[in-house]
Amino acid sequence: MKKRYVFLGVLVAAVAAGYYFMPSLETIVQKVVHKYGSEITGTDVNLKGFKLSLTNGEGTISEITVANPKNYSSPYIFQLGEISVKVNIKSLTTDTIIIDKIAVSKPIITYEMLSLTQNNISEIQKNVAKNTASAEKQETAAAEKTDTEKTESSKKVIIRELTVEGGEVVAVANINGKANNLKVALPKIVMKNIGENNKKANIAATISKVINTILATASKTVVEGQLADVKGIAQENLNNVVGSVKDRVKELGIFGK
Repeated sequence: MKKRYVFLGVLVAAVAAGYYFMPSLETIVQKVVHKYGSEITGTDVNLKGFKLSLTNGEGTISEITVANPKNYSSPYIFQLGEISVKVNIKSLTTDTIIIDKIAVSKPIITYEMLSLTQNNISEIQKNVAKNTASAEKQETAAAEKTDTEKTESSKKVIIRELTVEGGEVVAVANINGKANNLKVALPKIVMKNIGENNKKANIAATISKVINTILATASKTVVEGQLADVKGIAQENLNNVVGSVKDRVKELGIFGK
């Protein structure tokens, strides 16, 4: 009888721990994604929900959105709706967090042109390059501190495999107040062992690498897959540009001869 009560006590304690720990874990992950994502992209990054099993490390992320820079009509550059993850639970308490798998399904990426030379993807890529360099300096400073002073920014992150599939790129040519939309499928993206051979692969550096790869693929897909249509839209708007500006753009050879 005594053993029975002991077992029930342990069970109740486990349930209580799960009840209190899981909401706090979700909050922690949301804050980490928002903090580092926003710092790297220079725009607002939010995670809607996160659930993780403490027994097998499998979890789901309901939605991640990455806002566009200012002056763009589309609210988001990224909309990642279905994400499954597999985490090495034991690694969470070590200096190296290991994520065995991240699978992103059906993301929507918006490629928006404000002018012939200005678009949201290139702006975010510039932000990522600048802000990642800053984050790496902070990482170096954190590494020099004592163990008690170190923060999550000094933790190394390794992603064994990341896949992105079933995605779509929406190309928006928003020039001179006229919006034209084109849609093209995003090729499947597979990345392996991200951060494994990089001593500076902290959270910021790992997020940066993932974002850059997805953005570069999206940009290349639009340019190569719908190049004629994008040029046509830009050319139509170019015809509305007056005098010397129009001649100067043509001299630069943007559309070829």
